[in-house]
Amino acid sequence: MNPDQIETLPLTQIHRPVDVAIVEGDKEGYVKTYIILPSTIYGLAKTRFVDAGVQNPHSIQLPSLIGASLGRGQGGMVGQGKNLWPNVEVHERECLQGEC
Repeated sequence: MNPDQIETLPLTQIHRPVDVAIVEGDKEGYVKTYIILPSTIYGLAKTRFVDAGVQNPHSIQLPSLIGASLGRGQGGMVGQGKNLWPNVEVHERECLQGEC
């Protein structure tokens, strides 16, 4: 997906309101940002932002996917199931730095 396509995503997409706020911060000069298509992020976050109460420590993606599968009585599959879906565990950055 190219940047122009990202701009066409409707605000009803779960991540889109955050994308818009981040892009506005960039346009107004508060931060330099880049939007990278979101992957599935899973795990229980343990950060100073969680401790301060400003970050949700729980994934919203996996419970949503599990709920949809339970509601349908089966897991989902796109097309022939040959698609790739990136994912990352919230502590992988720490592991890359040798702190896991």
